[in-house]
Amino acid sequence: MAHARSQHPKAPLTPEGRRRMVALVVDHGWTIEATAERFQIDAKTVRKWRDRFVAEGDAGLFDRSSRPHHSPNRTAARLRRQVLHLRRTRRWGADRIAHHVKLAPSTVQSILNAAGCGRLDRGDRASRGPVVRYQRERPGELIHVDVKKIAAIPPGGGWKAHGRGNTTHHNRTRAGYRYIHSALDDRSRLIYSEILDDEKAPTAAAFWHRAADWFAQHGIRCERVITDNGTCYKRKWQTACDATRTTVKKTRPRRPQTNGKIERYHRILLEEWAYIRPWTSEAQRHTGYTAFVHFYNHHRPHGALDWSTPAATADSFRDNLPNEHT
Repeated sequence: MAHARSQHPKAPLTPEGRRRMVALVVDHGWTIEATAERFQIDAKTVRKWRDRFVAEGDAGLFDRSSRPHHSPNRTAARLRRQVLHLRRTRRWGADRIAHHVKLAPSTVQSILNAAGCGRLDRGDRASRGPVVRYQRERPGELIHVDVKKIAAIPPGGGWKAHGRGNTTHHNRTRAGYRYIHSALDDRSRLIYSEILDDEKAPTAAAFWHRAADWFAQHGIRCERVITDNGTCYKRKWQTACDATRTTVKKTRPRRPQTNGKIERYHRILLEEWAYIRPWTSEAQRHTGYTAFVHFYNHHRPHGALDWSTPAATADSFRDNLPNEHT
């Protein structure tokens, strides 16, 4: 019988070590106490392995499962199935499932863990078919655009600097919000981003003109741009894209995965910029964002790019471009 966990190769009481230990008692006539002293263990341990060897032979020297043969207090199979059914169909947490089936939350969590459903982000996501991953062949073939709304930083810092409920240093209702407009190239992950005051149609259209010019300065012509169906990406957005000779694409309703590369960038900026330190002013955070975007483009390696940087990836395509395209 194999042990459930791997043992240290030089552990004194592996099955082979136990075999040598019981041989001293059974074959050579050593006393229990002398053998325990020899192996630096308790006499009860020597007696236990000797008795198992006498009763079962070599098979008795292997570890056994500590699980009992009978568990009369174990949760009924019907309840366990109900817990897993609610998890997979309703995606409820352990507390709510426990309330529904009249079990302790800890019991429900144990059932979920044993079935591999302990976390909502592992194994039980709502499935709408196989995930189709794609990557364009060249920079500029598709640009992802989206807006991320974040709370503004009041003068002196917000609650991350002074704690929640502290109104001495800030008033949350006066801080307002800022809107991060970003345009990301599908192939190279090169990003152009600005923090603006709103997400209205004129603001989005003006942002696109600046983004297209910026990409052009880096040798990338924007052929297509994809956005969600937000109100700022309507008529003025179409006019701005027509002016830059860019084809407009839209994501399917309720399918943000189609624009997933820009969504992933939003998660990165929250983890590596927005919440990495307590900012004391909006100007300070804005300056930090400019540095973060430069770091993202020129110094941050990406696994999807074989650990290259967006700028280096874009440069590699420009260097390999045939002469008739330059």
